[in-house]
Amino acid sequence: MKFSPLLLAALMLGGCISLLPKPPPPPTTFVLEARDVAQLSGTPIDAVLGVSSPTGERALLGTDMIWRTGDTIAYVSQAAWSSRAEVGLQQMLAETVIRQGRFRSSTRSGEAQADYEIRWDVLDFEVRQEDMKAHFSAEVRIVGPGRRILASQIISTDAPVSSRSQTQAADALARAAREGCARIGEFAANAAAEAEASTVTGDHTNAASINR
Repeated sequence: MKFSPLLLAALMLGGCISLLPKPPPPPTTFVLEARDVAQLSGTPIDAVLGVSSPTGERALLGTDMIWRTGDTIAYVSQAAWSSRAEVGLQQMLAETVIRQGRFRSSTRSGEAQADYEIRWDVLDFEVRQEDMKAHFSAEVRIVGPGRRILASQIISTDAPVSSRSQTQAADALARAAREGCARIGEFAANAAAEAEASTVTGDHTNAASINR
């Protein structure tokens, strides 16, 4: 039996298409958001706090979630953040500061003029197999007028992961990040309050010197 070249090509093409695997389902997307934030006690600070975009390893700050086993990292299968982690974490921290209520307001750096600024490097944002916990860690610097560093601190938090599932991993990572942002906001408020008090004390001292 003879086949024409066109018919043979069509049969071969049809066979190739039928042998291709079905595309995997799209990844489930999760959000990084502030949610419920407890207000901070203390005197309100009449200042605006700027929140810079965090820096860190690209793997930690992308859309993928990291699952670490020893020195090996892998991505949580079929799961992703709705935006890059660096964007979500920056927005989460800015919202957290507003809801904590100590500063007059907060803004992402570059959007408006700020009196103080948070600059931070994310050191950890991953689930670790060894203890089944999501870990968040950041080196935080509070910058005042004149780009002077007022205080710096490494802030670390964690949250348990009950099972090896997408939802559990995402939930634990988000909880660790929210607790981390709450501590960063409190740290920034304390640093700014000390700076404001120091400025007031200095003004009073100068005024007393002039009056003598």
